[in-house]
Amino acid sequence: MSNRLPTKVRVMLFGISLSAVGNGLVLPYLFIYFHSIRGISSALAGIIIGYGALASLAISPLVGNMIDHWGPKPVLMFSLVVSGIGYASLSRVHSAASALVVITICSWGQSGMWPAQGAINTELTPDHLRERVYGSQFAVMNLGLGVGGLISSSVISLHNARTFEHLYWGDGASYIVYLFVVLTLKGAGHRNKEERAENKKLEGGWKDVIADRTFVKIWFVALFAILFGYSQLEVGFAAFSTTVAKLPPSHIAWAYAANTMIIAIFQLWVIRKIEHMHRGKAMAVAASFWALAWLTLSFAGLFTNIALIMVILCQVIFSFGEMFWSPSLPSIVNQLAPDHLRGRYNAAAGNAWQFALIMGPAMAGTLLGAHLHWLWIKILIVGLGLVATFALRLKIPERPVSQLDSSI
Repeated sequence: MSNRLPTKVRVMLFGISLSAVGNGLVLPYLFIYFHSIRGISSALAGIIIGYGALASLAISPLVGNMIDHWGPKPVLMFSLVVSGIGYASLSRVHSAASALVVITICSWGQSGMWPAQGAINTELTPDHLRERVYGSQFAVMNLGLGVGGLISSSVISLHNARTFEHLYWGDGASYIVYLFVVLTLKGAGHRNKEERAENKKLEGGWKDVIADRTFVKIWFVALFAILFGYSQLEVGFAAFSTTVAKLPPSHIAWAYAANTMIIAIFQLWVIRKIEHMHRGKAMAVAASFWALAWLTLSFAGLFTNIALIMVILCQVIFSFGEMFWSPSLPSIVNQLAPDHLRGRYNAAAGNAWQFALIMGPAMAGTLLGAHLHWLWIKILIVGLGLVATFALRLKIPERPVSQLDSSI
């Protein structure tokens, strides 16, 4: 049994890495761009960013249906076009109203891209390589993010709005580059007429997803892990670092770069460590790392003379949580999902992100805007402690035996 990733999967990973460079150009800056460059209040900026997840959530059920009916490739291609237009259009935002419109476009594109991308990689990868492909995807994505972050840190300036505009144009272009890579995939990710008819005959749909109790429990653990973890990066982490720790935006980019480079280097090593670990334990370890990361960030606010060191260390610690989380959740979701419902399961898992991204930025923007930064830190640490506790109690199906025998 080959342990080498299929050629088409490696093509997908190449496209993902190129798109990630564009994401890295702008990843730390959306809140700062809205607030410091376009003059939108911190609370309203957080709400707008959170609204983006609500816009994604609104069409997520439709996305799941389309993936299962037509296949993930056409959905991914359309989503990349929409994302490219949306992120390039962020350069033209000058008010809260225009920000809402453009964020809607971006969010609709992303709502289709992530589950379709995951479904293609799942279809192209045998069971025993699933965790490896998700880990590899996360590693190359973070490598691209790190490269993009280093580029942006050398050109970004709070005193020159044009630097932000150029970066958003670059991000938009990266999705079109990814689209051309996807176009090279022949005979993958499509449903022919016979397959569409067969899927239509199968019973169930969204009601079967909701009836899967194991999946529902995992969904709630994922929701709160993301709420107290990932969803705080773009608004909470950026706002705390600039307003409480008094760091310039360019220094935040260095912290993100450290995060992404650590992941690119160590992700496959971490996968080896978790191959024989119960998946609930892996999720609990991820939540514990994230709690420790936010504790470390608090020292940046207490001791501004070492703020940069603490902010970078926060992101390094956070990256280890990400490396435990990233292969675990999609592997569980796609092991639970029957083939004819794979799009819906992946879209539902994406909903956990979207719900968290609605609540997280709004919570961070409100608390930090009201100068309740220490309460914000405490909520995150306690919340992640509870997530880790519940993750350990999950009864999750074990990996296929062949997967346990794979080596990296």
